[in-house]
Amino acid sequence: MAKSNIVFRSYRLNLDNEQQRRVNRVLAELNTDIHKSVNQFITDAIDFYANSFGEENLLRETGGQKKEEYISRSDLDGIREELKNDVKNEIIMLLGAALGGGAARVAEGGMGRMVMETVVKETAASITEEPEDPTMMELVDNWG
Repeated sequence: MAKSNIVFRSYRLNLDNEQQRRVNRVLAELNTDIHKSVNQFITDAIDFYANSFGEENLLRETGGQKKEEYISRSDLDGIREELKNDVKNEIIMLLGAALGGGAARVAEGGMGRMVMETVVKETAASITEEPEDPTMMELVDNWG
């Protein structure tokens, strides 16, 4: 008499396939001192894989309409326009900062950065004068 709470699954391995040959070796030589049984080992392995991979792509859709997985042309066009506008605004802000010489501070931009503060800091860092080195000055005099 069959029990209603037990399901039988068969599993076939091709020993010409390297991966399946390794699996067969593990199942045949499984250390039962560590693992309860081959059945429990397979159950634990599949459960671990399913939990780490995520069941949304692992299981078949049951009823309902399948979600759209691909991006459409209209979505791409929308993304393209957003990027174009963001890049245009960023270029305008950077050009304004470069033309203004970094003297004025621009309010926080659409990208959430303080563009002018960065330009001012970079400009100030590049302007710092190095102390005069007498050896370098002598070498410069010898060249000219």
